[in-house]
Amino acid sequence: MSLLLYFIVVGGIMYFLMIRPQKKRQEKHKDMLSSMGVGDHAVTIGGLHGVIYEIDEVKNTITLDCEGVLLVFERSAIARTQKADPAGTEAANAAISNAAEAQAAEKAEEETVQTQEADQVEEKDGLEVREGQADPQDEE
Repeated sequence: MSLLLYFIVVGGIMYFLMIRPQKKRQEKHKDMLSSMGVGDHAVTIGGLHGVIYEIDEVKNTITLDCEGVLLVFERSAIARTQKADPAGTEAANAAISNAAEAQAAEKAEEETVQTQEADQVEEKDGLEVREGQADPQDEE
């Protein structure tokens, strides 16, 4: 009789310490998955961050926009989400566009430098000679 009581007590302890908290976490995760919407920030179980672009209820998939790259994941692959903040989203978009403009300006400046270097090529006796190169006429 005491052995049966021992198994009941151990089973009760296992239920309250292991099984019940796991069920609560699963329920919380299920609620989080059902409440997420387009535009929310999401993190996958693999650690990939992105913005929810599309939710397909039929296929049970989510499309994430990861800096312009659209990736499709199973709904269950989402570890956590954060609701979209309209002010934060606008600030993030502004920061991204500023970074893109700076990158474009840097590229244009680099192209200008390359063009100037190409213009420094001079014609000498019908042969092109770049600055710093030996004169082909001197070799003779």
